[in-house]
Amino acid sequence: MDTLVAIFNQLKAGEQSSNACYFIPEVWNYFGYQDYQRDPARPGEIKVCPYRFFRSCLEGELLKSTNKTPNVQKLSAPDNEGSLLDQIIYGMLPRFFTAWPHDSSSRIYPGTLLKTMALLPLLKDLGVSIVYLLPPFETSYKYPKGEIGSPYAIKNHYGLDWNLHDPLLGETISIEDEFKAFVTACHLLGIKVMVDFVFRTVARDHDLISEHPEWFYWIETQHNKDFSTLAVGKDGKFMPVNAKTIKRLYQAEGIQEHLQKFTFPPSVIDPQRWDEVKAQHRRTGENILTLIEDAFQITTVPGFSNMLNDPQPPWFDVTYLKLYFDLHPEARSQLGNRRGSSPDPSFHGYAPFILQDGACANLYRGKEVNQGLWDYISGTIPFYQKKYGIDGARIDMGHALPPELLQTMLDEIKKVNPAFLLWSEEFNYRNAPVLKDHGFHMISGSLWSFYKNLASKDFMPTVLAQTLRSALPVTAAPELPDTPRLAYYSPDQRRIELIVFLNYLLPNAVPFLNNGVELMERQPMNLGLDNTEEGRFVLPVDDPIYGKLAFFDNCYLHWRSKDYVWMSTLLHNAKLIRSRYAKLIKEKAYFLKGYAKRKSDHLLRFGYYAAREKYGFVLLANKELQQEVVIDCRRELPRPFRAAPEIQLVYAAGARQDQKWPLNKTFRLAPGETIIVQTREKEGSNG
Repeated sequence: MDTLVAIFNQLKAGEQSSNACYFIPEVWNYFGYQDYQRDPARPGEIKVCPYRFFRSCLEGELLKSTNKTPNVQKLSAPDNEGSLLDQIIYGMLPRFFTAWPHDSSSRIYPGTLLKTMALLPLLKDLGVSIVYLLPPFETSYKYPKGEIGSPYAIKNHYGLDWNLHDPLLGETISIEDEFKAFVTACHLLGIKVMVDFVFRTVARDHDLISEHPEWFYWIETQHNKDFSTLAVGKDGKFMPVNAKTIKRLYQAEGIQEHLQKFTFPPSVIDPQRWDEVKAQHRRTGENILTLIEDAFQITTVPGFSNMLNDPQPPWFDVTYLKLYFDLHPEARSQLGNRRGSSPDPSFHGYAPFILQDGACANLYRGKEVNQGLWDYISGTIPFYQKKYGIDGARIDMGHALPPELLQTMLDEIKKVNPAFLLWSEEFNYRNAPVLKDHGFHMISGSLWSFYKNLASKDFMPTVLAQTLRSALPVTAAPELPDTPRLAYYSPDQRRIELIVFLNYLLPNAVPFLNNGVELMERQPMNLGLDNTEEGRFVLPVDDPIYGKLAFFDNCYLHWRSKDYVWMSTLLHNAKLIRSRYAKLIKEKAYFLKGYAKRKSDHLLRFGYYAAREKYGFVLLANKELQQEVVIDCRRELPRPFRAAPEIQLVYAAGARQDQKWPLNKTFRLAPGETIIVQTREKEGSNG
């Protein structure tokens, strides 16, 4: 609370001493702020004194009482998934979420934690109970992708991105203070904070290099620009590394030449010169990797996919960490007599190297653990727990880490908070049991990939396999930060309405909102999943964000979108209906599996029913966008819903309803329409 009050006081002081004004999207003024001006040349925006506006936000929404204490409730015990299924997650890239061209120049000012704090009540109104932050850490500008580089090119895991510091707060308030205040603000609103952590790859010039160059893989700089992975096999088939394919990897054409591109770290090549480079780095602050490249003509190896023959190019902004100081036994076996010329046997006579098998450290592990690095990694999340009070973490590609390291990480996390929420970036529900044993509470799943097939007869059975069969809840996401946007691949509002209700009402699923979905944003943030290079060009060519990707470029959300009112209303309604049926949704046993799996060309259906309470609901949707569907309720509804002469219509025609519907009366579903009906109110229910 102290940091939040300090920020409030800093804004109040700035308000009195500054005449600064800038433009903000009008929808940011959700609390009736009156002291603004309009400019006809900038419709959908208002001009405010930023100090006064944000001070008013904090005062009116977060600091109504200086004695107010955070009301965020801890999650239930880790083995109780019920509390997780009560949540709605909002994922954001902080530097993007509140970015805006605040003045008359063409400059896009980045999003900051202060501006994000101010908009938290908007998210709360959508039912958001967990804010998930894409990496907010200090990032690198060495070999950047795009204009500003990726948030996943992390330069220091224990440092925050100084660009998230709002200049309105000057130097008195640090980025660390601002992040503490952000977490406090979330907790005051009952919102938990989850952070995305990445440990498998880091920035090419990570700060660890200055003290531990041996924790990285190195190549000669002459091979940097044209670096690529080996083509495996003549057919070029895209495939994972496994017991069958690893032999093909180590027999690939050019394997010897490829391994010889790797070299030893600078501390081994010339210890004295390395000491001189370190001294120069400490004295001048010059980039450590640039100094190494100039002095030794070597650099850290670019990252790459762990799949064989992956068509995507190398990741020139990141590199792999060396989790083991030696080569794993299977690789030694495959190399056999093909030893390198070095007397160091750690990597079979070669300089330390990494191929796709080494990137799968969950499967292929050396014997000599890099304990110092493991300690660094396993201490990161507890650091943010203790210092800032975060409530959860998504571990990027955590399933590809050595199981022993992953378990150590989780043990250290739970020493601090046994109920800390853990999310694994696992797309395959079949792997959920192992992750559950490790202590994870949810997985990413892959629901987003099935919504394009919504009109298919097999849509519901396929989707339900992803949720009901998963040992852990999955994220119900119509889009992810890496995928095409919902409003792009499904531009019809009727389809969007159905997909939103699916996300909110499917069993064993946690709704996930990607920043911008409430604006029906069409421009993707990244092209990492189910997209191509052409996928970045979805906006009109005169749009300032045309062709830009928020992961790498200066971007802002289309806060002036005319679709915001419609979409935010839909999300609000979905939240209320999900809350109404929360007890039903949380119990897999109440889900009507047989009913949902009935195949139809025209109708999508699913529902829940609690036999003891004689209470349930059903969603019916017309998949046809050109013709209506006539429903005979006595034939279409599940048997328990036909026990009374009437049902209750809860949602229809794009709005919540409260009316009785006789079972003997047919219902005409308009093209693309979604309705929700329920049994008569159970005894003691307030609806």
